Amino acid sequence: MGAALLFGGLGLAGASVDVPRAVLLAIVVLAVIVDAAALRVRPQVHFQVPESWRRTMPLPLAVFLYGAMLGTGISTFVPAAALWALLPLSVAVGTAGAALAIGMSFAAGRALPVVILAARGDETALAERPRGLRVLRLLAASSLVLALVAGVAHASTTIAKPAGDPSVAGSDLVWMQPGVGGYLLRGGQRTQLPGKDPTLGDALIAWHAGDTVTVAASDTLTPVLQETIPGIEKLAVSTKWLVYRAGYRDGTEQILYRSLTNPTHATTLTRRRPAGELGRPVVSGDFVLFHFATAQGSSLIFVNLANGKRRAVRRSQDDLLMNPSVLGSSLLYVRASRCSQQLRLVPLFGGKARVLYAIAPLAGQDLGHERGHTRQGEHLPCPYRPKPTTRMLWTTALSETSAYVTVVLPKRGGRTTPTLLAVSR
Repeated sequence: MGAALLFGGLGLAGASVDVPRAVLLAIVVLAVIVDAAALRVRPQVHFQVPESWRRTMPLPLAVFLYGAMLGTGISTFVPAAALWALLPLSVAVGTAGAALAIGMSFAAGRALPVVILAARGDETALAERPRGLRVLRLLAASSLVLALVAGVAHASTTIAKPAGDPSVAGSDLVWMQPGVGGYLLRGGQRTQLPGKDPTLGDALIAWHAGDTVTVAASDTLTPVLQETIPGIEKLAVSTKWLVYRAGYRDGTEQILYRSLTNPTHATTLTRRRPAGELGRPVVSGDFVLFHFATAQGSSLIFVNLANGKRRAVRRSQDDLLMNPSVLGSSLLYVRASRCSQQLRLVPLFGGKARVLYAIAPLAGQDLGHERGHTRQGEHLPCPYRPKPTTRMLWTTALSETSAYVTVVLPKRGGRTTPTLLAVSR
């Protein structure tokens, strides 16, 4: 119970607190070194069970409270430095369930040796024979090393470079290579497509060459529809709909859609907006998602093409919400805040977010006050001073096993180099 309360609470707190990866890695590595080398555990808690509990409480209650204190791991003697790494790790996972698993594993690891030794009638083995505690600390260090290995395995994988604007259906993945065209990845084989900005949806694939849009069967790439759409920029396709963003000579953009049974008739989904305010649309069945961003805030807009109803599934006045993707009831999007850029996976209509991938923000943070002057009234929006980056998270795609994101790196002369990454869900 003590472990559940502490570690579960840390997991809940982690949903709104970001632990920098570098800080977490440093703490874990330090704990591994301390336990592996049998160094003194610091900081150490010298709190003891109040003597008055034995005199004023029924013995079962006193034992129960003592056990709850032991379960937290930090309210009495700390036997291994691994505990000090488990606390920030529980915050970093960002969910109560994962943090509870950590806490329960820790509680079991602390209780089982005592239970086993008591059953053998050798309760003093750990207290009077240092070899037993030494073995336990080595096991704790080994478990943290395994956690590091698992973290590396969960890290991002580069799919292609330069590449961006991914779209996925089943095991098929398409993307756009700047200056070259679209590519299809299927069964480990890359195939160049005869057009730009490819997109997948259900059993269909679409691309455009100039203003000519082609919709084809994804398995054979045999065209089933060709239509001329002036100003076409980005595409999304499903069994019933072709959704696209078009650009105009006056510098505005607009999202429209067409029924595949009546492709000559276009229906507007948004009014014309200045270029940059409307994101790339995605479509799943009858549902369309896109981001809408202005100086007043940003939103992820959900539209049901069957009945015309729309709603903002996410909205923020402070952070930039961009480039959503959807699969079933899961929503993937990019959240760029003052303190970080995150690839987030959330339930479509509300719920707690999981951060799958994160990088530094585009701007840094100063001291919050002038050097040599009072700190009174200082404003520090981030819990740490982030080192800014020029890389930017951009378009996304979502499959059953992976989340895909484009990382854009600016170059001289206004050019950019996109890299397509895959992150395990």
